[in-house]
Amino acid sequence: MEKNQTVHRILLFIKNTLPEFETIFKNSNVNFRLEDDISKELLRFFNDKSRSKNLLFQFNEKKGVDFTVFLAHPFIMGASSIFMIEAKRLSKKHYDYVSGGTGGIERIKREQEQFGKHLNQGAMIGYIQDYNASYWNTRINSWISDLIAKDTDIEWNEQDKLIPNTELSDFTSIHKRITKNDICLYHFWIDLN
Repeated sequence: MEKNQTVHRILLFIKNTLPEFETIFKNSNVNFRLEDDISKELLRFFNDKSRSKNLLFQFNEKKGVDFTVFLAHPFIMGASSIFMIEAKRLSKKHYDYVSGGTGGIERIKREQEQFGKHLNQGAMIGYIQDYNASYWNTRINSWISDLIAKDTDIEWNEQDKLIPNTELSDFTSIHKRITKNDICLYHFWIDLN
């Protein structure tokens, strides 16, 4: 399967399975609030669903970025990931969806280790823990506007802002990186209030 077709299948898989995870999460008796705990459950869920559908990709937990995606078949020794996913909580106290030491978009722009240096597409999953998607779209784009206005050591511009995308994700954004070509991020948000 061609790489772009595989990425398209991964995006459709994420879009179609996240609502089920959201429902299971809300109906469970567990009270996960930490990003890593939620991500571990989501990783298990994604792998269970991809196996049950006999899909040719699998999700792996990584240090740094939350998940990388590899082709499951055929096995290739030392294969590079074909996609990466960064997950972040969207709650009152956290700016790290966008920037800061653990900022998802910023780390991708800076080409930090394991943050998809070799990729031109990736995804971010936002775990909404306060407010709603409309609030977070406005808030995140205002944080990016603030960064555009500041003198920072990496370039922020209007393309960094999230724009609605109903076909493959909730939003998309395009980001300049330090040395690599631009990367397109597909943003998926689930309400875990």
